[in-house]
Amino acid sequence: MVSLMRSKYLIVSVVSVLVVLIAAYAYFTWRQAREPAGWLFTVDVNGERFKVLVRDPSVADELRKMLRGERRGIVIGELRSGDGGFNKPWSWHLDPDTISVADVAIELCDGTPSFVESELDYWLNVVKRYCPWNTKIVAEEPWFKPS
Repeated sequence: MVSLMRSKYLIVSVVSVLVVLIAAYAYFTWRQAREPAGWLFTVDVNGERFKVLVRDPSVADELRKMLRGERRGIVIGELRSGDGGFNKPWSWHLDPDTISVADVAIELCDGTPSFVESELDYWLNVVKRYCPWNTKIVAEEPWFKPS
């Protein structure tokens, strides 16, 4: 009789531990899936807009200051082909790992998004960076990795 009770106790204990482990795994998996993988900022340049994906929290903080009007600056990043999954309708995007904010930049990389689009080969192969001087941050949203 004692052996049977010990077996039942052992089974109940093992099942309880498994339930707790499964619940913890499910919670952390759900939480990780819901945490943003970065921040998507909408940038206005003379009435034209494009989006930049930022993964670096310190750069995101600088862009938030610009959004609140607490800082001026120029968004700079290396150009890549394709919309990157976030910069539609443009057929280019800025590499998220190269985004920074500067106070000044050379004129060569200044322009509107449509100008980059219209001369894309030149921008991708010669200029290689985009730094529109008249940068205004107009929106922010969390960015989740596409599933």
